[in-house]
Amino acid sequence: MKVATNQERLNELFDADPRNDTAIAAELGVSKQTVSMWRHGTRSPKKTVLLRICEVYHVSLEWLMGFDVDKSGNGKALPIVIKNMNQFSHLLQYMPPDDYDYVVAAFERAYQRIKERGVEL
Repeated sequence: MKVATNQERLNELFDADPRNDTAIAAELGVSKQTVSMWRHGTRSPKKTVLLRICEVYHVSLEWLMGFDVDKSGNGKALPIVIKNMNQFSHLLQYMPPDDYDYVVAAFERAYQRIKERGVEL
């Protein structure tokens, strides 16, 4: 279940970072204006940047997307996704492109984690 917006989670990460937005932007390979737009909710990060944010801040993509999961991504999101698969698949057709990218990125990240654990698919 979603308990926060992507904007709220980004602001939580950025507010806890002792660096200013210019330094955060440089770390993520974007402009300071882009970080400002994320903070205000007028834009959302692209899939590749979302994954970079997860790497830099050591958070799971599922958490960053606003789901009620462990911030570090210990794999507890999969039962939530499976439980809500019908709802997710129905909503995909109505999602704006940015939200769709979040979902696709989350599934790609989960798939990579499963492969890294050596699970045969």
